[in-house]
Amino acid sequence: MASSPYIRDLEGNLIEVTDLNEAILQTAGYICILYQQQEPALKAFVKKRQRYWKDIFQKLGRLKAMLEADELNQLSTGGFPPIKEQS
Repeated sequence: MASSPYIRDLEGNLIEVTDLNEAILQTAGYICILYQQQEPALKAFVKKRQRYWKDIFQKLGRLKAMLEADELNQLSTGGFPPIKEQS
């Protein structure tokens, strides 16, 4: 069984991603909630959190794309590494 992938947040912490699709949904939800926040006293906090969650969302998207590309590569090669052409 493959181990779970990790991403690194803006604060340098490693975050284990155990359910990629759920993580993407949760992150999108956090971003939506922050955009609904209109309290002037929280403006600086909300801006910082928006930046944080957008960064996480982008990293999760890149991780998903990498994993899907790797799966497609494995399917196209029958699970074997691709043969490198010699020049």
